[in-house]
Amino acid sequence: MHQAKHILDPVVAGKTQIGRGPLRIGFLTPEYPTEAYNGGIGSYVRQMAHSLVKLGHSAVVLLCVHSDEGIVWDGPVAVHRVSVPCFASRLPEPLGKRSGVIFARRLSMLTDELKLDLLEAPEFAGMTAFLNLVKPPRLHVVVRLHACSAICRSLDNYGPTSIRSRLRSNLQDWLERRAIETADSVTAISQTTVDLTRKLLRVKRDDFQVTPNPVNDLFFSEWEAKPVSDEPQVLFVGRLQWLKGPDLLIQAVPALLKRHPDAHFCFAGGDTNTGPGGTSMLAHLLSMLPEQARARVEFTGFLQPEQVLRKYHEATVCVFPSRWEGFGLVAAEAMACGKAVILSDNPGFRELLSDRGTGLLSKREDPQALASAVDLLLSDSHLRQTLGAAARDDVLARFHGSAVGKSILSTYREAMVAGDTLLAKLTNT
Repeated sequence: MHQAKHILDPVVAGKTQIGRGPLRIGFLTPEYPTEAYNGGIGSYVRQMAHSLVKLGHSAVVLLCVHSDEGIVWDGPVAVHRVSVPCFASRLPEPLGKRSGVIFARRLSMLTDELKLDLLEAPEFAGMTAFLNLVKPPRLHVVVRLHACSAICRSLDNYGPTSIRSRLRSNLQDWLERRAIETADSVTAISQTTVDLTRKLLRVKRDDFQVTPNPVNDLFFSEWEAKPVSDEPQVLFVGRLQWLKGPDLLIQAVPALLKRHPDAHFCFAGGDTNTGPGGTSMLAHLLSMLPEQARARVEFTGFLQPEQVLRKYHEATVCVFPSRWEGFGLVAAEAMACGKAVILSDNPGFRELLSDRGTGLLSKREDPQALASAVDLLLSDSHLRQTLGAAARDDVLARFHGSAVGKSILSTYREAMVAGDTLLAKLTNT
């Protein structure tokens, strides 16, 4: 199996010495925390943009919107709201919409006006699929693998149910594959994501570079508040989604209450329609709980980052039983807060955590094993403190915004050097 280059390796990270001046970097994104629906891509873009500004570079966000173009400011970061021209939004891909040729031309003109050296975009939706045909010569394009549409479909057990939906899925995959294949450089949040993307999209290139997502600086802040209760607090953070495995922790609750009758279980995250038959997952989880256990379980709904931070610090143990993760940002946030964490034993989490070194790995799809791991940490305060302290030190070294920023800058500069070399060869031919 081909292994992507991991640029947190100090030898690789220090290899490129060319062009140390400030860069003008743009981030193309379909979401952003202050302006639109926020998911993992939006959170990553915001933290990365601010981290790069702190390192002395210029960072701007190009946010794809349906209407109301303009510029807003998120501190030192300008957020340019960019829409697809009205007539183009009615055209099918690959001509119209945000993955089409017309939007690529709009994007090209804007990056030229902003004099960007480099533009980073997610692979999701293939927004840069045709940018290589029209981009300014000075612009270098980096595509970042988060989780392509094919990964999302496969992990949520979704398959096209009609010829039309099958054709739509095939077109989406083609656009995302083209965006990856035509980029000057490709980064990924984990080796796990690289491997699954190459398999599902049948990507030919193999020069991927793994750079983890940075953890929001907020979660490294000191916290002086006292726990709100002496009762053990077991915390799950994430969408109530089948993929995230909240049902596995719910199944473990009765056994844990027998051992720790005063324990409190908190599920912090919004509902989804990934319950049986496309129904509410929250309703499904409630139906799984015995009546006598319901008083010990809380569902908070969606929380803002500051509210999540408080929940982390109130927690005794944090549990993330995901069936699959490309990276596991919420787990890294809990570790940054110095919390003992329990993660399901899947490939993405194995890249994040050292079992019994910086946390515990629990057998996948096994509520009994999960209950045993939670019981172990609730019963052993010394182990909790040891794992939590080691986890914070590890995450601070590997996933702090400044550390990830310096590493990803190395990839940017390598992409620029390679692109300039190729352009010079073509010019001289």
